[in-house]
Amino acid sequence: MSSSSAVPGVQKIKSSLRQTRRLLAKDNLAADVRIETERRLRSLESDLAKAERTRQERTLAVKYHKVKFFERQKVCRKIKHAKKELDGTNVSPENLSSLRESLFSHRVDLNYILVRHFRLNGHYPKTRKYISLFPQEAAKVDSGAGSSDTDKQRSELRRLVREAMEKGKMDAEPEVTMDKRRSQEEAMEWQEASEPPAGVERKGKRKEVVASKLKGVPGDAFFEASESDDQGQSDDG
Repeated sequence: MSSSSAVPGVQKIKSSLRQTRRLLAKDNLAADVRIETERRLRSLESDLAKAERTRQERTLAVKYHKVKFFERQKVCRKIKHAKKELDGTNVSPENLSSLRESLFSHRVDLNYILVRHFRLNGHYPKTRKYISLFPQEAAKVDSGAGSSDTDKQRSELRRLVREAMEKGKMDAEPEVTMDKRRSQEEAMEWQEASEPPAGVERKGKRKEVVASKLKGVPGDAFFEASESDDQGQSDDG
């Protein structure tokens, strides 16, 4: 959440709400004060809803951080293996199509893990629990991870991701974009750490090194910045 839209914590807002309601309960409250207080009450109620949603998003991000980390590692290994097989010299024409489909399927899974929002009868909010690709891993966190209803949701979400990729609405090579984003973040951190004191211009070779680190590293519009989820992605890709 940006500093411009930040709201206080849940308990602080609840305390302000109690004070505001007590003030509105007074019979001798001036009309202009009552109007202003009612406006403040509505604003506080809105802030409370935002704060509770943010807290729930953070709770879910922490809860599923380890599951998503291991799933991302597992899928990235599969992608690497599939690409290696495709680059091999002994690939027969009969196996080529199968290997390409296998690689695409693994990329669907990686997009599934990385994506934050997509459509499933409307908006898919961050307050909804993450449905693991590998139920046996998720069962350590969620007792219902292997239920038939969850299996149906997982299949539907994967279908939506696959369709979005086929239509060009999702990254076709998410592992490449993920690596570029990590390189961009590392380059920016390197630049910030290398900034000279205020009023001192960077000169010579050091200036060229910083420019070369940042050159050709694109921004990533697909992976949105998120206070909760970026905790996991900055640690593990």
